[in-house]
Formats: sequence, C-alpha cells, structure tokens
Amino acid sequence: MTKSISIYLAGKIQKAHEQQNETYWTQEDQELLSLLLAPYQIHFLNPAIRSDDLSDQQSVFGRDMLQVSSSDVVFVDARDRRGLGVGAEMMWAKINKIPVLSLSPLDSHYHKTSTSLLGVDVDSWVHPFVEGLSDKIVGSLEEGATWLNMILENPLTNVKGADFIQESMQHYLKEQFPLDEPMVTLSKAS
Repeated sequence: MTKSISIYLAGKIQKAHEQQNETYWTQEDQELLSLLLAPYQIHFLNPAIRSDDLSDQQSVFGRDMLQVSSSDVVFVDARDRRGLGVGAEMMWAKINKIPVLSLSPLDSHYHKTSTSLLGVDVDSWVHPFVEGLSDKIVGSLEEGATWLNMILENPLTNVKGADFIQESMQHYLKEQFPLDEPMVTLSKAS
C-alpha cells in the first residue's frame, strides 16, 4: 500500500492588480515534487486551485486555515516577497505543530548573504519570521524533497510550535530587552 502525504503550498496567489513577474507554485513544481517524493502519493493542498465563491472572505479564510491544519507539512514559497496570508498560514501551522518547510534561496528576498537593517549591517540574514516559523529553509525544490523524504522516514519530534514562540519572547527579554531603549522606556511608562 502506497503511503500518502498532504502538502499545503503556501505562496503568492495571482491577483490582477499586482505585478505578474513573481514566482508562484507551478504544475511543474508539483510534478517535480511528486517525482522526487516517490513512492509516496502526494496530495497538494493548493489555495490557488479552488472552485468556491471568492467573494465570501470568511469562507476563503476558513478554507485556507482548514487546508493548513489538514496538511502533514506546509511548504512555503519564499522566493519572492509574500503577503499577509503566507505569514498567517505559517503561524497557524506552528500553533498546530505542523512542520513548515520554506523555499528561500540565498540572496532571494528573505535570505541575504548580507544586508542593512535600520542602518545596521547584518551578515547571513534570514527574515526573522521566516527563520522563526520554519523548521527547515531550503534553496531548491530538490533540497526540499530531500528533507521531506528524511522526515517521512523519521518523523520530526522537535517541530516548532507555540512553545517556540514563547521561548523566543523570553530569549528577547533576557538577551536584548535591556539594550532596547524604546522598549525599556515603554515598560517604565506602563
């Protein structure tokens, strides 16, 4: 009997009012992943493939959150700048302890060899929300499939969840809060 896995494809949904030159999950991406993950049967949960009423915003939101929570893994297309929905999908996956795999090649929008943030030079930068909400960041579909094959054979026992978010806040309070003058001032005013 063939084992199956459900992969939620988080990424950009093509909208008429936006530029058309960004990356999207393609049929070719899905075919390559299916090939690389054989003999597993892959069920792609893709928010861009649907026949429901897109004018019912609560239903659209509910469908996407249901698909995330029904998946075995969320695979995030973070090759280009993404919108609000992708971050919410990643957070919902973490709250439900679902592994998040992010496709973010070096020197793409969320993964830089070096950059400057608020005038501070930072080397080996990964966007804090991509890093914090991902269980693995990969540079290619092939690398992603290798990681997926590994966790299919040996399921992760240390998937980041809501506890990691709490730990991150505690880490900030211990390591950076005393150095963060605006936050120190705010806490004294409260």
